[in-house]
Amino acid sequence: MAAYKNRETKGGGSEDAPTTPETVSQIARVPSSSKPITSFAIFEMCIQRARNLVKLHEAAHGKAGKPERFTSDAHRAAIVLAISALDAFVRDFVITKVSVLLATKTRSLPNALSAQILKFVDQPALLEAARKDDLLDRVEKAFRSDFEKKSFQGTKIIDEHMRLVGYEDIFRDLASKAGTNETNLKAELNKFTARRHAIAHRGDYDLNENPPKENVVTKKDAEDCIKLVCLVAKHMHGLGSDS
Repeated sequence: MAAYKNRETKGGGSEDAPTTPETVSQIARVPSSSKPITSFAIFEMCIQRARNLVKLHEAAHGKAGKPERFTSDAHRAAIVLAISALDAFVRDFVITKVSVLLATKTRSLPNALSAQILKFVDQPALLEAARKDDLLDRVEKAFRSDFEKKSFQGTKIIDEHMRLVGYEDIFRDLASKAGTNETNLKAELNKFTARRHAIAHRGDYDLNENPPKENVVTKKDAEDCIKLVCLVAKHMHGLGSDS
């Protein structure tokens, strides 16, 4: 594994830092406190965790020789972390967009968003919020509370929630931005989401077999999953920046 050494920090403490330029460039850095931490910056830090697991697998058995069977769990964990990183990104992206739309009084709200707000805040509460001038705060808190109970995994749930903030066909838009086929993009994301569920909820075993059979996982599976969620998050972030 890469050698690490202790170094002094500006605060007088120390931190572990890799000694090679390659590993230094691949470690996720916490954004400067002088800049707001965006949902995409958080995504990039989270996805680095998945990349690190792939590197751990390589380091565990070296470049030559067949690895121990149990080390493949690093690839399973990488898939779970990659899908979770996209989940967190989409959740925060939608919440941020809701806040922006509510604060922009020159634009009408998307119909889906208006309908959802009325589910969260009933008529008496709307009147009270108007009187106290805290409607935006109430609505944002309602969305955050509701979203904490939900998973943002799979194309259907992502599409539904992106409609709330004005993206009527998010995967068509993403495919256009990425220069790829929409059908293939959705199929691949659903495939890896299903694989994440199989790992997280069934230990990645095929329970239709007796005894249960362990599904095969490879480094390519993990890398392809990471590449896909990075593509989705990158272009979704770009769409958000354009609007």
